[in-house]
Amino acid sequence: MYGCRSRVLNRIEIPRRTLAIERPRDLRKFGRRPVFKAAVIELHDGQRLSGTVLDLSEGGARIKLPEPERLNGEFYLEIPGDDLIVKCRLIRIDDAIAGLSYVRPPRRLSWVRK
Repeated sequence: MYGCRSRVLNRIEIPRRTLAIERPRDLRKFGRRPVFKAAVIELHDGQRLSGTVLDLSEGGARIKLPEPERLNGEFYLEIPGDDLIVKCRLIRIDDAIAGLSYVRPPRRLSWVRK
């Protein structure tokens, strides 16, 4: 046909392999919401530590502190920009980042400070 040659393509069969990717199981009860807000931790003895909240959820938060090893027992997390205060406890420390779990539901900071 008008000088066109038909070409035969050789097919190379490559066996397909399925690779299983193992992901760590997510055990969180609540989804996280990334934030970047100023926060204050008030320890049981009245000392106050300044830090930055990195994410929040309905059950806890992650906060960056200069000395997270000072956290022990239960303490209060205050986020003035959100008018929020919540009683927390330490769950884990990774470098300078502390994972917190809420002991009680959050309240408005302005209602507590009156």
